[in-house]
Order: sequence, then C-alpha cells, then structure tokens
Amino acid sequence: MSKAPPSRDERWIGAMMLSIVGCAVTLVAATMPEGGWAFGDTRVNIALPEAWRALVQPDAQPLVVPRWKPEDVSDLLAQYDSGWAAAVAVDTLAVVPETADVPPTAALDGGATMPLAVAETGASGAPGAVGDSVDAPALAAAASAAPPATRRVVRAIPDAGALPPALKMAVPEPARAAFARLFSGLDAHGDIQVLHYGDSQIEGDRISGVMRHAWQQRWGGSGPGLQAAVPLVQSFALKQKQFGPWERHTRYGRRDTTDRDERYGLMACYAAVADSTVDATCLELAPEPRNHRSFSQWSGVRMWHDTVATPCMVSLNGQVVDTLLPGMPAATLDLMPKRVDSLKRSTSRICFDGRPPRIFGLEPLGQGVQWHGVPMRGSSGTLFRKLDRPLLTAQLRQLDPDLVVLQFGGNMVPHCPDRDAAERYGGWFASQIRLFKRTLPQAAILVIGPSDMSEKAGLYWTSFPQLSDVRDVLRQTALAEGAAYWDLLEVMGGIGSMPAWVASEPPLAGPDHVHFTPLGAKRVGTLLDRSFMASYSEWQRNWAPPAPAVIRSLPAPPLPVSTVSHQPKVIHE
Repeated sequence: MSKAPPSRDERWIGAMMLSIVGCAVTLVAATMPEGGWAFGDTRVNIALPEAWRALVQPDAQPLVVPRWKPEDVSDLLAQYDSGWAAAVAVDTLAVVPETADVPPTAALDGGATMPLAVAETGASGAPGAVGDSVDAPALAAAASAAPPATRRVVRAIPDAGALPPALKMAVPEPARAAFARLFSGLDAHGDIQVLHYGDSQIEGDRISGVMRHAWQQRWGGSGPGLQAAVPLVQSFALKQKQFGPWERHTRYGRRDTTDRDERYGLMACYAAVADSTVDATCLELAPEPRNHRSFSQWSGVRMWHDTVATPCMVSLNGQVVDTLLPGMPAATLDLMPKRVDSLKRSTSRICFDGRPPRIFGLEPLGQGVQWHGVPMRGSSGTLFRKLDRPLLTAQLRQLDPDLVVLQFGGNMVPHCPDRDAAERYGGWFASQIRLFKRTLPQAAILVIGPSDMSEKAGLYWTSFPQLSDVRDVLRQTALAEGAAYWDLLEVMGGIGSMPAWVASEPPLAGPDHVHFTPLGAKRVGTLLDRSFMASYSEWQRNWAPPAPAVIRSLPAPPLPVSTVSHQPKVIHE
C-alpha cells in the first residue's frame, strides 16, 4: 500500500522551516566577523552568495557611485564640444606685422584651403569636425580690411584656458622641454615619430589610429606605422596575410614559456616560422580601402629582424633585395622597389627563400608624422625592463621617437586588493618611465591612465574598488618622474560612468564594461587630440618665442623624400 502524499498543511510547515533555517544562516553569516569564529583548533566561516551579500551586508559592496544615465554621457560630450568651440573662438584672429615671417601652420595660399584641424573655425566662426576645411579667400578678404602694416590671421590653436578642466593634459615643468621639442618639430612639419604602447584599449589601431589621422592631416604624413608581423587582431590601418607556418610569440599575455632569451624587441613580440623544413614563406601588407588614404601610402617596408642560422634570401614583390647570412647581427632591412616615384597604394609581399629570422616588426615607410600603435593585450606596462636590454635599447634609439605614450593600468585594476598593492604597481611603473628617459633622453613621455571599468556586484555594475587608487598612483608616478599625464577616467566622467557609456545609443563601450567600441574609441581619440592641441596652444603662448605671421601666398613645405638605403642597417647592441 503506497504512502499518502503530504497534506497541504505539512508542505506549508516544511516551507516555513526551510525559510527559518535560511534566515538564520543568513543572519549568522551577516554578523560573522571577518575570518569566522574559532572553536579550539576549528574555525567556522560562512560565506554568502554575492547577490545576498549586497542585500544584507551593504558595507561589503564595492564603492557604489551615483548611477549615470546615457543622456548624462551625451551631455558631457556635448559640453566638451561646446567648450572646445569656445576655446577656439577665443583665438580666431590675431593682428601681426606684415613683415613678419610666416610659420608653416599659418601659411595660406589665396586659392587654397586650410584644414579645420589647423583652424577650427571658419569665416562664420562655426566649429566643425577634424578634417573639414575653411575658405582661405574669405580669410584673406578679412585680412585686407586691416591697416596696411598689419594682417589678420587665423591662429591654429585653441585657448587652453577655455577648455574644460577634465580635458587638460597635466604637463609638469620637467617635461616641458621635451614637449617643446615635439611641438617645434611638428611646427616645422618634420619627420615626427610617436611610439604608442598600450593594452587592449588600442588593439586594432583604436585611439592610436584616430591620433595618427589627426596629426597627419594637420602636420602632414603618411603610412600606418610599425606593425607586428603576425598580429593578434587585424589592424584597421591595413590588411595583413601570412603564408607558411608562422607563429606569434609575445612577452605579455599568454607568453610562450619556452622562450628564455627575452629577445622580443621593441614591440615585445616577434614572429617566427615553426617548421624548419619549410623553405618558402611570405608576409603580406596591403592597403585597407575602407580606412584613411594616407594610411595606405608607403614607398617600401622596413623589416626589423634578428640573426639567422642559415642563409636566407629576402625578396619584395618578386624582386630579390638581399641575402641574410649567419653571423649578421640583429638589424633592419629596407625593402624598396627598384624605382620609387612617389608614395603608393600597393600590396607589399615579402618572401623568404630559406628559414627566416625572427621578425620583430614590419614598418611601411611613409613620410612626415608616423604614429606607431603597439597594443599589448593583458599587459600592465611593467614588462619593458624584463626585455633583452641591449636589443631593446638599440631598436628604440634607431626608431628615435619624439613622443612615447604609455597607456596602461586597466589590467592591474582587478588584481589590486588595496592601496598598498596600487603603490607597489606605481613603483614598478616608475622604473619603466625611467628606462625610457635614460634610453630616449630627448623624447616626451605621456602616461594615459585607465578608463572607468565595471564589474557585476549584486544587481548592479559598479566600478572596481581600487580603480581610483590605481589612477591616483599612476598620475602621481608620472608627474614625479617628469612625464605628462592624461586622466582618461576623469575624461569619461569619473567613477561609475562606464555603464552609461555601454548603454549609450549607439554604444560607446562594450558589454564587458571594460573596452570601448570603435565609436567610443574614436571619441576618446578625438578628445585626446584636443588635449594635445591645448598643450600645443600653451606652448605657443607661453613657452615658445613669439613668431607672428601674416596671410600671404606661401607653398606648404614639401614632405621629406625617403633616402633610405637598400642595405641593411645594423642595430648595434
């Protein structure tokens, strides 16, 4: 005879008992001291689920900040845009002697146009986006109204004092000489090299590509910058292909533990062929038609390479360039077509007859401003001192960057349990800055701190608890070491702003609440460029000797023609 099912009253009593037990356990866990209770040699500790803890132990939650809304981000970005327009409007016209020399940035031909990246307001005073143009004849007509001894010119710089405070770049006094050299080189339309290291926020040429385009438009230049031979993520700057068993090796992220010699080079990664029996392999760089035209213009490719164990013949697009022999040191090899008339939009295929060496990087040879983006997924920016020092030093000095950008901190935030850990990170990062200052004493250095980052805590996305500590320590470290600092966290709106960037329409950050979308990265890059222009303005006004100008016909200075040799350049270690 089967047993009768429990009655309704019995089920109710059972549910009540379970509820009472659950409440009792929750109360005990909520009141339990950190580390639990000790009973002789036994310690009892009850941990609550994360969702319960947010309800019964509010003090145990990470710092919860006011909830941002998407419209708050829209308002913030609109304030930045209006502040930028106001900063530019303050400095639209300046009266200067007619006899004064004309710097390149003020040169206007009577029938030409000036990029808006150089002059942010037109004849109407309306601001526009970077890359637009204004009518030079209208400006010349306005100048003709001035007295004969004077002319009016559009200054190419905003008033830093009118810029929103969050956008201003902190440049300490010891760093001003290096930034003055950088700005002077830009003013002269010289060959400017920028080496931008960063974590996954710049992967795919995000942010770095925005800066490259803005500077090449403003001061002249072409080329996509230094590239990994086997990238982890395809760059937006160009297209790459590999033919043969190529493997990627990195000093950051998932490092190959079999690499013991630390010879990773200035990109902290290299590409090598895994199978020694393969005699023919190729690497290909091709223009990306959907990107900016200047990125797809190069006259040849510089190959940064290590030594070889056996002879290896190198060719470019079917033309033999050179043969690498055992005993040759690490070097660069310039792969140039036999005839170079101008910068081209063409595919460059580099092939190897024999086992190739380690390839530290491929550098399409452009002109003018070169902005090299080097993404290091998973890196906290503390690996440079671990690399083979003679090789790294030699390669950095050969590239000879005018500006080094270090954009890190985000990967360290989840692993900082307290302020002491953040301070230790600051000490490690300080040693990296000192390494670059010793190796490149003439270069300006900019540190970009972490963005806002959120994790799920209970029902909400909240900023990581130690985010502000990591940001504060990085800022203090950068300024103390004589480097500039740009506070990306503050630019976004501060602690707690990331969920609103995610919820924006269209989204400015991804659902992981860590990384920007391409659109968000574009906005960040534009804001970074404006911050640079504000510092450039300050240099023009306060640091640089006065250089008045007039509107007159003056051809733009020609970009320097590449004079690289077909012979390999030895990197002296």
